[in-house]
Amino acid sequence: MSRVKKFGSRKYVGAQAARARSETAAASEDAPLTSRRFKHPSNKQQMANLFYLVLIFLFLLLMVGLLLWGKQFE
Repeated sequence: MSRVKKFGSRKYVGAQAARARSETAAASEDAPLTSRRFKHPSNKQQMANLFYLVLIFLFLLLMVGLLLWGKQFE
């Protein structure tokens, strides 16, 4: 299968991209730009919660391991 049959001609893709750019430019002139904070929200709070949960889990795992290790020498 040739590239043209698989992906189409370059002329069509170029014209389609130019048309899409002109449509988005016309739409963006009317609407105000949104804040980056709303467009790409941060997950800093989720990562902090996950970090604390992992720390607590590791602490509990360490405590269980130390208790089992101490019981071994009784």
